[in-house]
Amino acid sequence: MKNIMTLFASIILPFSVCAQTETATGDTLEQTEEKIRQQADKLGDRDYKITEARMGNKVHITAEILPE
Repeated sequence: MKNIMTLFASIILPFSVCAQTETATGDTLEQTEEKIRQQADKLGDRDYKITEARMGNKVHITAEILPE
């Protein structure tokens, strides 16, 4: 069990500490993704990965802003 926790801490945690989660809400998918893109640009023109997108009356996107 201790080996598993050590493995988790050494492999997974560095990625989760460096990535930043951002969310945005808008009327269209394009508009909402543009908000995510702008948030990534504010952090130094970083790449992002969309981890969740929901559509209903509004569009909601959650994305991880990736480290440089």
